[in-house]
Amino acid sequence: MPDRPQPDALEPRDPFEGLVLDEDFVRSATVNEPSARARMLAERWRREPPVDPGGRRWSLDGPDRSRGGRSAARSGRFPRFRGLRRRRGGAAVGTRFRSLSRGERWTAVLGALIVLLVVGGLLFGPNRAHTPQIAAPGAPGAQPGSPRPTGDRALPGGGTFAGSKCGQHGYHRFPTAADSLPTEESTGPWLRFAAYGHQQSGGGKPGEFLFDLELGSGSGTPLALSAPLGSGGVAVEIEGPDGVVAAAHGLPSTVEGAGHTPDGQGWLVTERGTSAHVVLPAAALCPGVDEQAVALGLSLPTDAGHTVNGPARYTLTVSIADSEVGELRRVLGTQLRGEVLAATNQLPTPAAKPV
Repeated sequence: MPDRPQPDALEPRDPFEGLVLDEDFVRSATVNEPSARARMLAERWRREPPVDPGGRRWSLDGPDRSRGGRSAARSGRFPRFRGLRRRRGGAAVGTRFRSLSRGERWTAVLGALIVLLVVGGLLFGPNRAHTPQIAAPGAPGAQPGSPRPTGDRALPGGGTFAGSKCGQHGYHRFPTAADSLPTEESTGPWLRFAAYGHQQSGGGKPGEFLFDLELGSGSGTPLALSAPLGSGGVAVEIEGPDGVVAAAHGLPSTVEGAGHTPDGQGWLVTERGTSAHVVLPAAALCPGVDEQAVALGLSLPTDAGHTVNGPARYTLTVSIADSEVGELRRVLGTQLRGEVLAATNQLPTPAAKPV
């Protein structure tokens, strides 16, 4: 039995029902001619493919066909560069960029320029002003110059510049500083450099010399030092072939890792050690001395194998003095005597062995 539609099913109405395509229908039809603008654009598009507001070319075969045809035509005229215009997989280089709008292109170009400026500033900009610089010995630089004596004066930030000692040989604020330098076998209280270097201030201003110190009691008995760091303060001398080129005493210091004495007026330095930070401003340099030359001359010279092969051109001495240093040495019976702790940038002197 043939399938029959359900009685309640409604068939859609035929839209062409009752339509008669005769001569009267054709004559009564309305003719819509293209406007003048449409005819003008059609004539222009016959000569040049149109461009939409997004900057993409248009053709009857689609945008991909249009751009691909022009790229192929250019590749045909310049066959040597055909390989340079193709990416892996056959995609043309620059296709994505050409598909961007004019505003997007400007944004991409400006972004690339900003990236280049930032990279250039990082690579070729001036050295960081607040990074300590320890220059390699023997590097080319200004001549050190000869120190000239001048008057003593207060330093910015604290301390006194011993300008009257410029050019002298063997000067130390604490006369026994040279004899208080430790040897390889020294015991008892000690003072040494953790690091030292020179730092530029930037803007053409004078720099400063930075000294990171470490000191300890050398025994289970703590060393009680008066503030700021020893009753005599911190003294710094730099001496070269022409005598003292920098000298200062009473310099302030920043102490870390030490407890306070019971009266709160000093520091308790234990056997584990304490760190201190001292700054020597460039104002403590003698007249006629070049700051960069002194900074270069503080480093020990090395050979191609990075082995120290001689003393530094300039001898740096940092020292402190306190009566408690002498008392602890007396109790411990150490070889070094006196109340001065000193450190130098030169290699330690080997201890003299008895014959």
